[in-house]
Amino acid sequence: MSATTREYDELTYREARSRAIRQMADGYGEALVLKDEHGYWVLYYFYWSQEPPPAAKPHWMEGPVQDPSGFRPPYAVKTWMEENGYESFQNDLD
Repeated sequence: MSATTREYDELTYREARSRAIRQMADGYGEALVLKDEHGYWVLYYFYWSQEPPPAAKPHWMEGPVQDPSGFRPPYAVKTWMEENGYESFQNDLD
């Protein structure tokens, strides 16, 4: 795991939100798109329709890529993860 990957994997929602160049929210979570010298990254926070806690760390991330248009909305990623045996994310705030 690269240092950049580890940095983003540990990035809190508050910090990621302040650095995001794009945000996608769809009722299942939020996806924050970041850009650095390596390309574009997306961090997914699955808290349904509620805003993630400021200290929350991402549940999933993708990148780096050169074109961020291929990043999927949170629902599509959550569904893909569950279909591929990853943990099912429930609303952590209730």
